[in-house]
Amino acid sequence: MVPVSRTVVAMVLLAGTAAAGPPTTRQDGAHARVAVGRAGELRPAREVVGRREEPLTAEEETAKQIERLLRGPLRSGITGLYVADAKTGEPLFAVNADDALNPASNVKMISTATALELLGPDFRYATRVLGSEPDAQGEIHGSIYLLGSWDPTLDAADFDELALGIAARGVKQLDGDVVIGSDATRDGIFRAVVPIEVTAGPAGEPAIASAPPGFDLVTFQVAAKTGKAPARAHLTYTTTTTKDAAGHVRVQLAIAGAIGKGSKTTYSLLVPERAQTAAHLLRAALRAHGVAIKGDVAVAELGDFISDATLTGTLPIELARHQSAPLAEIVAHVNKWSINWLADRVIISAAAIAKREAPSMELALDAMYGWLARHAHVDRGDATLDTGSGLSYKTRITTRELVSVVRGAAGFTSDVDPALARAWVDSLSVGGNDGTLGHRFRTPEVRGRLYGKTGTLSTVIALSGVLALDPARPLAFSIVTNGDRPLAKAYVRKAHEQVVGLICKYIAKTAKTPAATAPPADAPAVVHPTIPDDLEETEPDPLLDGDAAGSAATPAP
Repeated sequence: MVPVSRTVVAMVLLAGTAAAGPPTTRQDGAHARVAVGRAGELRPAREVVGRREEPLTAEEETAKQIERLLRGPLRSGITGLYVADAKTGEPLFAVNADDALNPASNVKMISTATALELLGPDFRYATRVLGSEPDAQGEIHGSIYLLGSWDPTLDAADFDELALGIAARGVKQLDGDVVIGSDATRDGIFRAVVPIEVTAGPAGEPAIASAPPGFDLVTFQVAAKTGKAPARAHLTYTTTTTKDAAGHVRVQLAIAGAIGKGSKTTYSLLVPERAQTAAHLLRAALRAHGVAIKGDVAVAELGDFISDATLTGTLPIELARHQSAPLAEIVAHVNKWSINWLADRVIISAAAIAKREAPSMELALDAMYGWLARHAHVDRGDATLDTGSGLSYKTRITTRELVSVVRGAAGFTSDVDPALARAWVDSLSVGGNDGTLGHRFRTPEVRGRLYGKTGTLSTVIALSGVLALDPARPLAFSIVTNGDRPLAKAYVRKAHEQVVGLICKYIAKTAKTPAATAPPADAPAVVHPTIPDDLEETEPDPLLDGDAAGSAATPAP
C-alpha cells in the first residue's frame, strides 16, 4: 500500500463521503463540496466565514478554488478529477475520482503503452517482396510475392522503394504475377487513396479520366459531359468492384455530372481493395523503374506460393524490403495528434504479431486489459474498453484509474522497462510545444513541463498526464468532464486549464526544490519529467479526434 503522508491532503469530494465512494456518490459541479484530510482522514473543509483560529492551508485553499470552478464553468455535467504524487501515488486532490466516466482519446494512453510492451519501441513493420533470383538476362521466371506485416503506415511512396530495390538487382522483366495473400490487412495499404485526374474533353463530349501511370486496378465509366464554357465541375463518383474477362479484380469508377471547358480536377479515390491496391502500386512502381511485367495480380497463401516455387526447382528469396519507422515514432504520432484509425491499427497489429494470431479488436482488447491489470492494477471488470482509440461512447474508466495508467506507463512504478517508459512519455503532447497541446499551456511556468493526452467527443472533454514543475515531486493527473448534451469545447477546456493552473500554483507554494528556469519560447519539446533514479538510465473527424480538428495539418508518420 502507498504510505499516507501526515501533511494535509486536500480532496474535492462530497462533504462527509469517503475517498473511494461508489458511483452513486457522483455529484455535478453545482453541488460539489470540498473536504480535506489529515493522515488520510477526511472531514468537511472549513468555511471562510467569521473568525478562524488559523489560515487555510495551501491544500485547503487550492481545493476551495477548484470547487469554485466546479460550481462555475464546470457546473454542467460531471467532472472527475484525480491528482497524485507520480512517484509515490499519494493522492492530493480528487472529485468524483471513483466514478466511471468516458475519457475519449485518453484510451490511447492504454493502447500505445500496450503496443510498446508487446513489440518494443524499436520494432519496425516489414514489407517484403519474395521471388526467385533473376537470370543472366534480368528475367524473373515465375511470380513474386508481396508479403506485409499489417503495417498501418504503409503508403504509396513505399512501393517505389521496393521497386528500386528489385531493379537494383538487375531485374528487367517479370514473367509472372504479383501475388498477395487473402488477408488484405497483412499485405495491403491501409489507407488506399488513389488520385484520379478528370480533364474536360471537347465541348459536348465526355470528360477524360485517368489513374496514375501503370496503375491498372481502376477502370472508368465516364458519363460526365464537357460544357461549352469554363465552369466549376459538378461531378459525382460511384465505385464498384468487378472482375475482368480473365477473372482479375478491377475497381470501376463511374463518373457523372459536368465539367467546364478547359477544366481539370483531381478526385481522391478511396479504394476498398487494400491488398489489390498494394499489388498494383508495386506493379506501377516496377514499370516506372524499367521492369516489364507479363502477368497481373493473383491471390494465394504464402505456403502455397513457396510450394509451387519449389516444385519448379527454385526457392524464393527476399528480393526487396521496406521497413516502417520505429514503433516509438508511430506511437508518438498517435498520441501527439490523436489519430483514431492509426491507434486502432497499431494495437490490433501489435497484438496479432505478438500473439501470432489473426488480428482482431478482441485480441487487442485482451492485451489492453492485461496491461491494465499488470501495470495499473485495474481489473477487467472495473473498466470498459471497446476500441484502442477511444472513439466510442461506451468506454468507461475512472480518473483515479487513469492516473494509475499514467504512473505505470511513464515508469513511476517499478515494473515497467525504462526504454518503454521513455518512449511512452516522449509520445505525449507537450504543453505549449507540440501536438494537440501545442497552442495550450503556453505560460512560462507550464510550457514544456506538461506532458498530456487530450480526449474529445461531443459530450466528453478529457486531459491526463504528468506535471513536471517540481523535479522532486512530479504529479500525475486526470481531469474528465462528461455531459448529457454536447459540451462547449473551448469553454470546458479553458476551465480544465484553470484547474491545472491552480495545481501549478499549489506546486509553486509547496515545491521541495527551487523552480527551474522556464524553457525559451523556441525550445524543442525535449524536457522530460523526473523519473525514479533506477529508470533514468535510458464525433470527431475519423482521422483526428476533436482535439486536433482544425489544428495544423497532420504530418505523415
